[in-house]
Amino acid sequence: MATVDFEADDVAALFRAHYTRLVRALAVVCGDGELAADAVQEAFARAHTRWPTIRHYDDPVGWVRRVAINLLRDDRRRNTRKRRALERMATMNPATTPPPTEPEATATILAALPRQQRTAAALFYVDGLSVDEVATAMGIAPGSVKSHLHDARRSLRMKLGGER
Repeated sequence: MATVDFEADDVAALFRAHYTRLVRALAVVCGDGELAADAVQEAFARAHTRWPTIRHYDDPVGWVRRVAINLLRDDRRRNTRKRRALERMATMNPATTPPPTEPEATATILAALPRQQRTAAALFYVDGLSVDEVATAMGIAPGSVKSHLHDARRSLRMKLGGER
């Protein structure tokens, strides 16, 4: 297949020509039209920032499609981790755990923690990352993550008045 050389402003034309079709197809894939639309929009935004390179690809729309599919996959993984974290939290002592159906309550409680503790706790308990993964994400040593988690648990224990 020959390389199609789009002009710099053709990313907008590409969007107009393919957006609806991509959203429709990806809505079937993920079962949610709004989620599909968000993923396609984000993929086109990324294409726009990389357009000088992408415009020379054999299939720029294929690149956008792949990015949108990857975004949907990432979202599904994130939601799975969130669901598992809420299930884990539901098995904990109710005196120290906000109801799993109220993620806003969790965010409110964690908001009272210092930034590093809040980040470590959110990545470890909500996102389900290991200590090493949290350390990598935060750019700190695993021992520091353990310290932040310990301090966060202690602060939350005192704040919530629980034993655990």
